[in-house]
Amino acid sequence: MGIFSIRKLSFICILSIGLLSQAFGQSLISDSIAELPPHMNEVFPEPPYGTNGFKNWVVKNYKIPMEARKAKVNGKLIITFTVGEDGKLSNFQIAKDIGYQTGETLISLVRKSSPWKPGYQNGSAVKCGYTFPLSFSNGEIKLDNDTKRQR
Repeated sequence: MGIFSIRKLSFICILSIGLLSQAFGQSLISDSIAELPPHMNEVFPEPPYGTNGFKNWVVKNYKIPMEARKAKVNGKLIITFTVGEDGKLSNFQIAKDIGYQTGETLISLVRKSSPWKPGYQNGSAVKCGYTFPLSFSNGEIKLDNDTKRQR
């Protein structure tokens, strides 16, 4: 389904809600979607110093395993973990491994992170899953445009 089809479908859904609300003499859109109470908002967990600060911290402190460097490993390493209601990190897993102890090394580093700001749902702190990728090219960390490696 292309982007045009999605926009068309969204327009049809909104148009249908509008027609239904006119038929019943009520404003379904403003009552149920546009005016959500502030406590109904979802807030995603956030690392100390924000997402870019966390990426920079990982890139600065990640020690590439010697075997990975020698093998000139390429690919995307992905780990997942849980951010608890108290902001502490737990339940670490390697979702996509590229070998050479790269995943274990990343988990070991992220475990040392300061507690995060927890996620919130309906005004209460909740456990949230988090996915963190790290890309490699020729045995070195491949940086995104917004991530800068500092030594």
